[in-house]
Amino acid sequence: MRRRCSKTCGLFVLPATLLVLLTACETPGGGGGFGQLGVHQGDEEIWAINCLTLQGFQRLENAQAYAAALKKVAGLKPKLVQIISDADGTSVYYGRYRRIYGTDANDEPYRPDPRTDLETIRGLMMQLDGQNVWPFMLASMEMLPTFQSEHPEWNLKDATGYWALHVGVFYNTETLRSRRSAAEEYCRVLRNQGEEAYFHHGDVNSSVYVGTYPRGAVREARHENPFAGTVEVTRQIVSKPLQEAQKRFPFSLHNGHKFYEIIRDRHTGKVRERLPAPSFLVIVPRAQRELGRFEER
Repeated sequence: MRRRCSKTCGLFVLPATLLVLLTACETPGGGGGFGQLGVHQGDEEIWAINCLTLQGFQRLENAQAYAAALKKVAGLKPKLVQIISDADGTSVYYGRYRRIYGTDANDEPYRPDPRTDLETIRGLMMQLDGQNVWPFMLASMEMLPTFQSEHPEWNLKDATGYWALHVGVFYNTETLRSRRSAAEEYCRVLRNQGEEAYFHHGDVNSSVYVGTYPRGAVREARHENPFAGTVEVTRQIVSKPLQEAQKRFPFSLHNGHKFYEIIRDRHTGKVRERLPAPSFLVIVPRAQRELGRFEER
């Protein structure tokens, strides 16, 4: 889930050219500077209703048939029906909605309000081989997959190695609508500085990582707690390159800001400590997939 700066964020000052991307903030020391970041056209998130996603050889023809049926539904606008194919299949989408990011994680409505459209689409019944079916009953809000990466080779999902160091995360707010561009441009800046930087775009967050390291770069120890019935895992970095990377990048920035967790005195409520969010290790997706296959055997 996306973490908001509802606690406290330390700000970094960025070049004036960045004002279209990030709010101004205090130039960080080593491992924190962004330099000049650009903006990808069309990066602003557009949401739509994913009516259904199809697989198989005839998925395009079937999607066209479903799209044609949607265009005839009273209350829906035919021009807002579209078909998009990607690695996950061929999907039929309806509508254009902008997500309104509020201060409450549970209060993020869309404009215009999609609830009536969702209800209409989910309730549509069709005849298939003489049977009543509701093909769109699982329709849901989804971000349109329209963003095109300029450097897909920097995507962490295809990187080799086992560990990577998480050094930043970007997420859209009312003032930042280009989180994917920001993450990829930060990778570009880091790579120009000689770092092996990667990005990963999730549904809500875009993260930035530095380096890939073998599994042996970190020593893991597992400790069973018989009283709690849990297993605790401790990690110790034993790789010098990884230790040096953590020194260069001690923090995990949020939208270009140092993010602080506020520790308050439980009796007085006064601020007792401000802890900057540290950089942290993740297992790269390819290693996760291989580990999953190994565990299934």
